[in-house]
This record gives sequence, structure tokens and C-alpha cells, in this order.
Amino acid sequence: MTKYVIGVDGGGTKTHYALFDSRGKFVNFIQGGPANHEVYPDSYEGTRKEIKGSIFKLIQQSRLKPEDINYAIFGLAGVDVEKQQKKLSKIICETGIRNFKVFNDAFLGIKAGSDKGYGVCTINGTGTCCAGIDKNGDQLQVGGTGWVFGDEAGGAWIGNVVIRKVYDSLYRCGQQTIMKEMLFEKLEINKENEFMNAVYEKVYSNKVKIDDLSRIAFYAANEGDEAALELLRHSGREMAKSVIGVIRRLNFSYEEEIDIILAGSVNLKGENPALVEAFKQEICHRVKTKVCFIPLQVPPVAGAVLWAIEELNKGKDSDIRKRVLREFKNIL
Repeated sequence: MTKYVIGVDGGGTKTHYALFDSRGKFVNFIQGGPANHEVYPDSYEGTRKEIKGSIFKLIQQSRLKPEDINYAIFGLAGVDVEKQQKKLSKIICETGIRNFKVFNDAFLGIKAGSDKGYGVCTINGTGTCCAGIDKNGDQLQVGGTGWVFGDEAGGAWIGNVVIRKVYDSLYRCGQQTIMKEMLFEKLEINKENEFMNAVYEKVYSNKVKIDDLSRIAFYAANEGDEAALELLRHSGREMAKSVIGVIRRLNFSYEEEIDIILAGSVNLKGENPALVEAFKQEICHRVKTKVCFIPLQVPPVAGAVLWAIEELNKGKDSDIRKRVLREFKNIL
């Protein structure tokens, strides 16, 4: 009798749902809307509608029933504390799936990117988060919950700092920077006395997306702008601190080499290498064990599928892993 698993990668803009059998054969895939409760005006109710509707669609299209799903892994943005995990687990129970686990989506990068199935993943996209799993299966998330908890990376944070650097250069004795001209062009202003109004009217109203402004730092860094370069280097060092914290808190003491997965658009597509270079230098300087940096080249939902199969089959299988990853090349 064929057994089935579902893997879900839920973010703030879209959610990937994939259905495979326990041997790694592809069955179905759909893309849904946001699964992060933090982006909905009605919070968890919006997430409930998205997850229940999409899971029902995925299963129905596959001519299966909820009871046919033997295991599922949900990696969801916005799962940062136990209370959130419990609320989302209750929602997933309403789909009819009985055997499942819910994690922050940062953990999926580890299962997708590391052949060993454990290590550390650092996400640097619109936001930032760090997650780790050691050989014993112990897990730890650092950050992903704002500046108070060490989040000084991600497109939104960098975009805010671009505004701050320009403001400081104008009014607070800050370092002069060509980010000023680039930001003024983005805001479609020419005069310094228009700056504050433009930020309120265009950025705070979301007419200009704050994470889009992060690219100004990368473009300015390419021109050798010291303020932009230091911004990116600082962000890289702060990301490294979270990774180092995970390594120290979990048990990697017997590892010859630790896999560190880099995920997210800022990590993978940043137009200047200063951030990632500072990140790697800080880790190599402060971690005694050899590390292997792995840019994530497969969709995180592949990690959810692999994890679900691993849980169902009570162990990892290299052939199944290869098959799942091969299948995803034809999906996304």
C-alpha cells in the first residue's frame, strides 16, 4: 500500500505545498497565498483559510483523502514561540491530517541543503532568521523576531538603515554617502527639505517597499561607498553571531565539519559580496571546527518533503533524497 507525505513551506507572500509518496515519487504540487499569520488583518483566521483551502485542493487534485496522508511537515514563517506553534497545530488538525509537525520555515533549509540532514541555516531575505539542528535532533532558533532578538539583517532592516544613514549624513553629523542621491532618486525628490515628507508619504505608506531600498546599499557598495560597505559588513557580522550562537548551544562538538546553509534573496542574490564575505570571515575566525558554506540551490519545500519522509520511514535514505531533489528540478 502506497504511503504519502506532504511538505509545506509557508511564507509571507506565498506558500508551496508538495505531495510525494514515501519512496520520493512526485504526486502533486500547488502554490498558495501567504501562510504567515502576521501578514493577515485577521491574523490566524487568514492563515486558517489559506492552509485548509490549499491542503484540501492539493489532496483532492491527487484523488486522495486526508486520512491517506501518513505524515506532513509544515515549515511556516511566524512560528517563533510555543504559543504560535500550538495555534497553528490546531489549525492543521482541522485539515484531517493527523501525523504532522510544525516548525519555523528556517529549519527547512537544513533538510533541503545538507546531505547530512543537520547543521545550521541562516536566512537573509525580506527578514532574517537562524536555525540549527544537531546530530541528536536537538533544535534551536535564534532571531527571526525583530531587532530586540538580534535581527540586524534582511532587506527590510537594511532598507531602514539606508534611510537612517542618509538622514544622519544630512542632519546628525553622519558620514557622507552616495546613498543619498540614490535614495532621493528612488523617492523622486531633489531637495533635502523634501526628504522627511517623502519617507512618510512613500515608504511608510508602502508605495515604495522598504526592502527594495536595501539594493541601494549594494549598489553604493559597488561604487566603493564606505557607509554602504560598513552597513553590509555589520549586517554580515550580526548574522554570523546568530550562527555561532546556535553552534555553541547545540552539540556540534564531535563534527569534523559543520554544514552552514545560506538561504534568502539577500544572501544569494546580493549585488555586492561584502555582507556574505564579512559573515564567513566572522564565523571562520570564531568557530574552531571546519565549516562548509552551502548556498541553498533547491526550494525549501523540498526540505519539508524530505523531513516528512524521514519521519515516516524512521531514517534517511540517500537514494530517496536524490530522487526528491531531482523531482523538484522539474517542479520549480
